[in-house]
Amino acid sequence: MTEMQNQSGNTDSQSWKVATGILSLLFVGALIFGLMFYNKYQSTVHKAADLGTQLDSTRTQLEGELASLNSSYSAQMALNDTLSVDLQTKINEVEDLKIRIEKARKELKSSQSNVKEIQGRLAQMEELKVSLEKDIFGLKEENQALASSNQQLNTELSATKDEVNTLNKNVMALTQANEKLTGRLKTVAPAGFRADNFTVSSATKQNKQTSKAKKIDEITVSFDLNNIPEEYQGSRDIYLVLTEFNGNPVAAVPGKEVTLKFGDEPVHVRAADLEKVNLKARQSMVMSFEPTDNLTPGTYNLMVYADNGYLGSTGFLVSK
Repeated sequence: MTEMQNQSGNTDSQSWKVATGILSLLFVGALIFGLMFYNKYQSTVHKAADLGTQLDSTRTQLEGELASLNSSYSAQMALNDTLSVDLQTKINEVEDLKIRIEKARKELKSSQSNVKEIQGRLAQMEELKVSLEKDIFGLKEENQALASSNQQLNTELSATKDEVNTLNKNVMALTQANEKLTGRLKTVAPAGFRADNFTVSSATKQNKQTSKAKKIDEITVSFDLNNIPEEYQGSRDIYLVLTEFNGNPVAAVPGKEVTLKFGDEPVHVRAADLEKVNLKARQSMVMSFEPTDNLTPGTYNLMVYADNGYLGSTGFLVSK
């Protein structure tokens, strides 16, 4: 038992030694760790102090930079306001410029259209100028020809004047002869009433009035029969007689040979037209005839007879 106690005492002593050794090692380790931690702490404190100093310096620097930036920002804001005003002004100027450009484009298009129209008119005027120059040249030639014709006409006019003077003398003589013939007719064959207010007209086929020998297609004679005594009223034959101024018949006008007997003396006439009428106290008559060939220029006699005598006469002129 004592041996067991001794063994137990030895075991406890060894355990205590081991524990003491372990605690010593732990203490030494803790001391070493503490020293290391203290060194690190001191280093950290120094770093923290240095970092605080740096932070203060950085903060001071940043505050200075911030103040500078605030000043720059204010300056930039003021500049931005100025630029905004300038920008709006420029925008307005650009809009105004756009309007002016659009207006200028429209004016340019209008101007181009006007230029084309003007060029077209100039071309037409140029053509007209050429045409007028040709017409002027032609008119000059015609004027020269007319001047020559005028000279010839003046010569012919002088000859015609002489011929007219001769014709006037002949007309006077024929007028006197016609007056004698009319007087004889009135004496030989008085009808007891007269034909008055003669109107003679000559026309073409298109019913256009003309006195030219080559164009006359019909001659119309109108006259009035007024104040007819009752004993001469009723059914009567009216004859229209055409002669040349000298009393000869007109070959170009067809007629009917008629012998009229007034009293005891027969009168032979060539009637260009014959109308059977029922005479009243007053009436107007229209008679006509158509030449089958061109009439000869000159003066013609127209005489109107009734079956009981001479009624009246007139004359007309046919030109060349």
